[in-house]
Amino acid sequence: MSEIGLLEKLVSINSVFPNERELGEFLEGELKERGFAVRRVEAEGRFCLVGERGTEGEPVMLYGHMDTVPKYGEWSSDPFALREEEDKLYGLGAYDMKAGIAAILKACEEHSERRVRVAFGVDEENNSAGSWALVNEGAFEGVQCVIVPEINDSPDTPGRADAIVLGRRGRAVYEINVPGESMHGAQSTKGTSAISEAARLVAELENAEMPSHEKLPDGSQFIRKIHAETSSLSLPENAAIELDRHLVTPETTESVLAQLRELIERLYSEGKFNPINGRKISVGIKERHTPYLPPYTTPENDPNVARLAEIVRKEVGEPQFTYGYTVCDENAIATTGVPVIDYGPVGANYHSADEWVSKQSYLDLIKVLRRFIQ
Repeated sequence: MSEIGLLEKLVSINSVFPNERELGEFLEGELKERGFAVRRVEAEGRFCLVGERGTEGEPVMLYGHMDTVPKYGEWSSDPFALREEEDKLYGLGAYDMKAGIAAILKACEEHSERRVRVAFGVDEENNSAGSWALVNEGAFEGVQCVIVPEINDSPDTPGRADAIVLGRRGRAVYEINVPGESMHGAQSTKGTSAISEAARLVAELENAEMPSHEKLPDGSQFIRKIHAETSSLSLPENAAIELDRHLVTPETTESVLAQLRELIERLYSEGKFNPINGRKISVGIKERHTPYLPPYTTPENDPNVARLAEIVRKEVGEPQFTYGYTVCDENAIATTGVPVIDYGPVGANYHSADEWVSKQSYLDLIKVLRRFIQ
């Protein structure tokens, strides 16, 4: 199958999460055809794939996620039919990240005795259940490094085929409960609206100083949800806020929780807020069924980075090291301590209508990956 034909096939298979099974079965067959011993790793009723071949040296690993987001917006063509227009290949998931998966398969067509491990995960566009299942199963143990041909969402190098992503911010979500004091709405000055208290707290949060990092983009946060209501003509006595936070090293989910609690206590000590009938604002980590993704960086002087950079220099151009805005499966993989390196194609419109990937950068990616695993 040609390079374009393979990508066309992958795009034609609907793998919007959580429906990755058909694509997983196809990829399982493709890996076996390339001489890989393949096993399935269960992840919340679905399966990831791990394949390995070769006998020489410490294995290098290639990783990709099988799922895509749903169709968003108004497409100018069928999102499941790859459309070529000059250098652009349009299709749902073409950039994020079926071109990367196709490049992995094409790079592995030339067999060698070098040990190579390949893994394909599910649920990246949701809560990374697949990558966490692979981490817990030990799929990344003993590998020299993990190369991921994922999208480049760096603020510094958009649209560059020579960009190598060496880290990403982390993310966590926090629930904040704000008390009020109920009172008849006709006598609102005698009570305290939890909504008004929440609004004042939001203003404080939006003015809070965010941490910086020498490599990663600065930390950031936004209010993703506010909820409060009352069923009668009364002031609401409770409000709930969800705060979505992007973390930078060395922050952790727990350290940011401690920061938020310190901020709230300071607001009380400064008299900006007062306890209401003995109740204070409380904050906790929003529960979810997979861990939140911590930030990570891979050293620029890592020998695997140097080797990939030299290949990129010869095949594409002078490599540029950069760092991503947001989280993906790589954050989970990096918790194992293995060097994680993103090098993917050029594209745009991921998570929106008319997603596309550059044909030339996709073909260059195949050459780079092929040389790296030789």
